[in-house]
Amino acid sequence: MRRNTLRILLATALLICALPVVASAQIYERYNYDRSNQRSVRDAVARLDNASARLENDLNYGRQRRVLGGLFWVNTVDSTAVVEARDFRIAVRDLRRSLRGGFDLDDSREEARVVLDRGIQLDRYVRLRTGSTSVDFDLADIRSSLHVIADAYGLNMGY
Repeated sequence: MRRNTLRILLATALLICALPVVASAQIYERYNYDRSNQRSVRDAVARLDNASARLENDLNYGRQRRVLGGLFWVNTVDSTAVVEARDFRIAVRDLRRSLRGGFDLDDSREEARVVLDRGIQLDRYVRLRTGSTSVDFDLADIRSSLHVIADAYGLNMGY
């Protein structure tokens, strides 16, 4: 009888000692998750800024086509697509500015929503209007970064 009681008391003491260790490990993991989440958002915003700059340059370059039997080359630039890309880049820079000093993602939630909306609008407008592989590559990079931002903020994408 004494052995059983002693075993139960020993198991209870070990359980009581192990409970704070387990609880602190969970808090530590949540802290690391928040830090890695912030880092991934900052990296995604930097990638968005670079991809939007490349996209704007690619759209400014436009398509070339021959006219008058190949005598002249004419560039066709879709100015609406360039304006959409510029507006998206401004929204990304606003998000980047709001993220710079803060450690809480809730402070920049509205800017993230604007970036997601403008990114979806840009993707819908530009996707079918160009046949350029460089534009498609930039749009794919933008889409993947938008998904990272949407996941980090807990927002859903419109498509």
